[in-house]
Amino acid sequence: MSRILAAFLLSVTLLLGAVTAADAQQIGKKSRAAANAFAAHNSLFVLYHEMGHLLIDQFSLPVLGREEDAADNMASWFLLKQTTPDSHQVLADAAYGWLLSGIAYGTSFADADYYAGHSLDRQRAYQIVCLMVGSNAREFRSIANAYSIDRNRQLTCEWDYDLIDRSLTSLIGQRAGKKASSAEVEVTYQEAPGRLQPAAEAFRQSGIFERIATELRDGFPLPRGVTLTAKRCAEANAFYDPNTVEIIFCYELMEDFFNLAIKDMRATGRLSLGPGGLSRLDQ
Repeated sequence: MSRILAAFLLSVTLLLGAVTAADAQQIGKKSRAAANAFAAHNSLFVLYHEMGHLLIDQFSLPVLGREEDAADNMASWFLLKQTTPDSHQVLADAAYGWLLSGIAYGTSFADADYYAGHSLDRQRAYQIVCLMVGSNAREFRSIANAYSIDRNRQLTCEWDYDLIDRSLTSLIGQRAGKKASSAEVEVTYQEAPGRLQPAAEAFRQSGIFERIATELRDGFPLPRGVTLTAKRCAEANAFYDPNTVEIIFCYELMEDFFNLAIKDMRATGRLSLGPGGLSRLDQ
């Protein structure tokens, strides 16, 4: 994730308003659990994205186009290949997370937004949904319709997915599943005192770091050891460092995703998060 995007996510929190201590007292158990699940799902998509960067670097995978777009497509592909209700929900929540970011950003863009390494947030949301419906039209037509993706584009999304599936199966499939090397995958959680403690605890309890570590450890013959570090960063961010072969996740990002969910549920008056999101009735 770029520092431009990290700065933007901070601005989103400021635009929507932070969830205060008084707000927290009014959040019901089910809505808090829903927001934590939404934050964990968005964080997991981000981690698959960073795993994509790691695999591109460690296996010298060829990339045509922007690496950030490739990493997004890899994240979607990893999740679609799992074909589970949980992986489908992660994708639905990730798409809605990017849509919320795009809505908060508005329609005024600077030149830097157009030449940045990442696609615009709304484009990232629609790309996830496009690959979903492209992979299985019957399964995901309803969410594509909810995002107003017209029928003709839904049909060509199948071409997009088939191309990505063929490419990644060729590049990654030949490595995935092979006996892993002796390279270690280490998971580290640093302390997060103060206001970040709830986000840090929710991130740790979600188990998503261990999920990524297991997939790397068991699924790929890694040439070097990998470290996954969760910590306080003073910015909402996550990134892969090729020099240390380390994926770093910032607790501030988990907190931002949580705040986005709470504010959206309040703004809509519904305890459901976006098209394809789980229905959440708070008693």
